[in-house]
Amino acid sequence: MGICIISGLAKGIDTVAHINSMYEEGKTIAIIASGLNKIYPPENNVLSEKIIQNGGLILSEWEPDEPIEMSRFPKRNRIISALADLILVIEAKYRSGSTITARYGFKQKKEVACIPGNITQKNSYGTNRLLQEGANLVMSTKDILDLLGYEDNKEVELDGRFKDVYDNLCALPQTVDEISKRVNKRISEVNEILFMLEVDGLAESLPGDRYIRCMKSTI
Repeated sequence: MGICIISGLAKGIDTVAHINSMYEEGKTIAIIASGLNKIYPPENNVLSEKIIQNGGLILSEWEPDEPIEMSRFPKRNRIISALADLILVIEAKYRSGSTITARYGFKQKKEVACIPGNITQKNSYGTNRLLQEGANLVMSTKDILDLLGYEDNKEVELDGRFKDVYDNLCALPQTVDEISKRVNKRISEVNEILFMLEVDGLAESLPGDRYIRCMKSTI
């Protein structure tokens, strides 16, 4: 979707976010808590080089040869939240670095979102607490795109076999049988396509096994 991913080059979800943004031909920014000549963790030296080669950015507010200091991570996190339009917290323990970033986001009037977790898991405490405090609950990528305002501004690309069914949907409710006759497809195939369109927020099912187009979607 052309979204730039901003993270901290740390082990775990940070590394995954940076790598996958490049894999999907996107751009990514890594904010580090050491000098540019002292990449931390050292095993991400190659990743930092790949980010630069891909047209991304490695950013630090410290002198190039400054070593890592644990006290600098919270300061680093305020830059991550400041640059972001949306802060997404995947997992967070009590008083974790992710919750620090989220709280900076609240102060900076940014959108903060969390993936909810099992209340018995320690790695879910921080995210669930942030949700209590007003963060947005996220269950799918669509939720993220909605928060970023992409739904009304981005065109949706449809698989060819979906498009004729979508094109025949409108504000007037139609039965599956009616749609099947219009597009010359088997009812079983139309049912499958309608289910996928509904999952993507492009169609809406009504009582009586009837369907309409979601008017907020654009093709």
